[in-house]
Amino acid sequence: MTTQSLFTLVVVLAAATLAPMICRLLRRVLSIPVVVMDLLLGIIIGPGLLGLATSNAILAGLAAIGVWFLFFAAGYETDFISVKDRLGIASGAWLICLLLAVGAGFIIGGFLPDAATSQFVSAVFIGGALVSTGLGTMLPMMRDANQITTRVGKAVISSGVVGQFAPQIAIGILVGHANPAAAMPYHQPLLALGLHLLFFVLVGGLIWGISRFGIPPFMMRIQSATLDTGAQWAVIFQVALCLTFVFIGELLGVDRAIGAFGAGLLSRALMQHIPQHERVIIDRKTKAVEYGVFLPIFFINAGLTFDLPGLLAQPAAFALIPVFFILKLIIRGLPGSATLERPSSWRERVSVTMLVGTGLAAVILISNIGLEAGAISSTTAAALIGAAMLSALIFPTIALNLANSDPANQSIPVDTEYLPEPSFTAQ
Repeated sequence: MTTQSLFTLVVVLAAATLAPMICRLLRRVLSIPVVVMDLLLGIIIGPGLLGLATSNAILAGLAAIGVWFLFFAAGYETDFISVKDRLGIASGAWLICLLLAVGAGFIIGGFLPDAATSQFVSAVFIGGALVSTGLGTMLPMMRDANQITTRVGKAVISSGVVGQFAPQIAIGILVGHANPAAAMPYHQPLLALGLHLLFFVLVGGLIWGISRFGIPPFMMRIQSATLDTGAQWAVIFQVALCLTFVFIGELLGVDRAIGAFGAGLLSRALMQHIPQHERVIIDRKTKAVEYGVFLPIFFINAGLTFDLPGLLAQPAAFALIPVFFILKLIIRGLPGSATLERPSSWRERVSVTMLVGTGLAAVILISNIGLEAGAISSTTAAALIGAAMLSALIFPTIALNLANSDPANQSIPVDTEYLPEPSFTAQ
């Protein structure tokens, strides 16, 4: 590691340390998710403003691990059983969202600079970013507002489960792998669909096997014996599980984030066979690694690569931010609110629409993939990320206040024995 790379890493970690402190100081005036502050600080210290740090190979690698852990956590915190009765509606609504978003992306793409790929591929990346839902970002805020088990909470989680990972699946099927040298070329959607199904069959089979036969006793003994020692077997096992499924997904032409999501689902199944007190300890230690180190680096690195000079130099590109912001609410939020049980009040409908229309991490990931594939320009990617940042900054605060002010939207008591510990993405 060069001196410059070390200095960049120090500056990035200093920004990551400041982000929650600033959010804490501002919380009485403005509620800002830590991930948004990470992104803002990345822009400030980046080449577009102060020029204190620039992205490099080391940061990019750590940021990639950060997004994998984010999707791993999303899979771990996803309880399909509790929302299974709304998943069909959520999936149907999301497909409608996708068609509308790709159509909008096709129209917008006609006014954008020429890309290295076809206009259809550009439209798919723009549409995929617009129809994503940042469930991993919103869950901590919903927990703090006691909105996990309400009608609004169940509707948002149902839509968010699909909106968190379905965009990457759709992009993988419709346009293939972002890396042209990979084994998944653009013109084989049926093969891509089959390999995605194969991946989820593999994950589902492993989950069934765990639920049927449990965990080998020797693994339980190792875990208990190293829980408070330097070995920390349970934590390194979680990390190894995540990266292993990222690698398996890569081999099958599945997006790496989807591989991490599958690992999170498998980890949840494993943890349900572990004693409660050990599960709480492991969960906290794992999240300390994920959210305390890698995830802040992912968002700050996204800020470092944010093309602010390009946006400021091109008023038309800058104007796309409010366009994408509004489209995200209308195209993703409105159809996504179909998961809300009826009858419902206007406060509940507006709350679900805003929360489902919120997205950040998946937008950053899809935008970066599209940029690497030559499907969108750096200014288009910046406009998509800027709109997503506005959605994460504005929508959840308004939505949760409305949900809490609705007397009909009350929290339902649940058995918390198997609920994972709260995430720390938005302390």
